[in-house]
Amino acid sequence: MSVKAAIVHDERILLMSYDDHSGFHYNLPGGKAVAGEPLRDAVSRKVEEETGLRVRASRLLFVVEYVPEQYNSEFGNVHKTQHNFLAELLDGNTTLRASDPPDPVQRGFEWVPLKELPDKYLLPRVNQQILTALAADPADRDVLVDRW
Repeated sequence: MSVKAAIVHDERILLMSYDDHSGFHYNLPGGKAVAGEPLRDAVSRKVEEETGLRVRASRLLFVVEYVPEQYNSEFGNVHKTQHNFLAELLDGNTTLRASDPPDPVQRGFEWVPLKELPDKYLLPRVNQQILTALAADPADRDVLVDRW
């Protein structure tokens, strides 16, 4: 189970860039929760580890589910869920720093204008879900995205 953070500041969203077996792509900051760790705590921990930013997870935007059998194991053989939260900066600091030790497949991070988000290659492919979740009332939609 993993957690991700949609951190929006000045109409920009923070994206991490990666280059791995799936090629060059972006994702929201975050990672695996550890056993016994509440999801919101995992968001804060992973964002600080990866970026140096201090955040608080506010609301669940959506959950992405990956079922290997439905995608010919394109992204591995493990059933996965990714919980995506809106996260708020705690101190206004937007200065980013790389993780220590560095992630060997991470290439960097950037504040991307929200209007440019549809043009970025995200894995999972949730560009529109992010924009919809940021704009919508959570009660108006199903928060489970059942495709990777």
